[in-house]
Amino acid sequence: MKQIKTAKQLTFTYFSIVAFAIIAFHFSMFTSMIENIEMIYAENRMLKDKNTAVSLLNGTDLTHVSVPPFSEVYVGKENLPSGVVLAANAKDDKPYELDKESDTTLEMFSMHSRVMLNGELKDIYVIHYDEIYEISEAQMFETQSTQLVLSLLLLIVSLWVVMRISDRLTKPLAQLSKSLGERTPANLSAIELPEGAATREIRHLVDRLNSYQNQIRELIQRERAFNRYASHELRTPLMVMKGATTLLGKSDSKEFLERQRVRMVQACQEMEDYITTLLSLTRDEDLAAIASRVVQTSEYEDIRQTHLGYLTGKSVAVDIVENGQIITKLPIPTFHILVGNLLKNAMACTEEGYVNLVISDNELSIVDTGCGLSGKPGGESYGLGLMIVRDICAKYNCSFSLADNCSADNGALGCTATVVFPSDTQCSQ
Repeated sequence: MKQIKTAKQLTFTYFSIVAFAIIAFHFSMFTSMIENIEMIYAENRMLKDKNTAVSLLNGTDLTHVSVPPFSEVYVGKENLPSGVVLAANAKDDKPYELDKESDTTLEMFSMHSRVMLNGELKDIYVIHYDEIYEISEAQMFETQSTQLVLSLLLLIVSLWVVMRISDRLTKPLAQLSKSLGERTPANLSAIELPEGAATREIRHLVDRLNSYQNQIRELIQRERAFNRYASHELRTPLMVMKGATTLLGKSDSKEFLERQRVRMVQACQEMEDYITTLLSLTRDEDLAAIASRVVQTSEYEDIRQTHLGYLTGKSVAVDIVENGQIITKLPIPTFHILVGNLLKNAMACTEEGYVNLVISDNELSIVDTGCGLSGKPGGESYGLGLMIVRDICAKYNCSFSLADNCSADNGALGCTATVVFPSDTQCSQ
């Protein structure tokens, strides 16, 4: 398996590569510059010495003349010293180093030119060697070596600084990794910010991890809630069906049998609605792909009729007040569970008076004259039905609130449960 390097190792490796590249580039540029300066100097010097030699050779039969202090000029290739081997493919009036075959250890230059001497066009060769420049070049390399050592020291200091910065940047990540490794799978508490996490990226990373952990926690809570809701909410219709089945054998009256059949049908429908709703709460859906619909008046009446049985023995009136219409993406079973749970909760808290279902534009309220929030254990959180309502509202972006009503003398007189549906919902019909 390929070994994965740490951030410090990668920092050292990349810095070393960059440092080596900088040093190599610097040295090659300096060497190239020295050679170019030497070539330019030699060319200018030899052109000047060539002109001087031409003036000295005109009117004479000389084949060799010295041009102090650094050049020797020869007329004709045959008059060159035996140890001199010219560079191949040399161009006129351009300086070239002598070929390696030359019998000399000095860095000498040659230049070929065709000039008019005593009325004739002749070849002349300028041989140039500047001992002072060679000494100066060596001194320049010594100076450059000193600069190179200083550059290396500077790079070492820079490496130390970069490694310190790398350590400061990676230390919070190492602490965060260690902290996550020590956490148990059941520990979904908020992740603490590591010490020294001064960078914005580390803070954002911790925030994103906490956000992701919250999503996992909510998913687990939804799964647990599904089990809890299913075991609680499905028990009632099952008991109704069991009771109706038992009663079927006690009478042959058609009216009695029909009444039990209706009870069983309602219980089956209630179970189906709960199962559909609870399963929908545990899965993700694209709400944008769900068509909107207008809630019909008959739906409110069906919900009211279904739950009137909870008022047996109570002097409570249940009325529907329509002041507008609701456009929603909630499926019919889910909408019935939402309103039904609020209605059941209000009926359970009301011994006398009324429970009104008030419909406004994209807003639904259940108003009762019951005991209020303080009259039941747990206050606003009373009943699993309200928990289901909150989960439905959270999934379909609805706003849910529950508050005490106030009488004229500021005393509590029941409470109002309100669901506000998204106002940007457009009906597709």
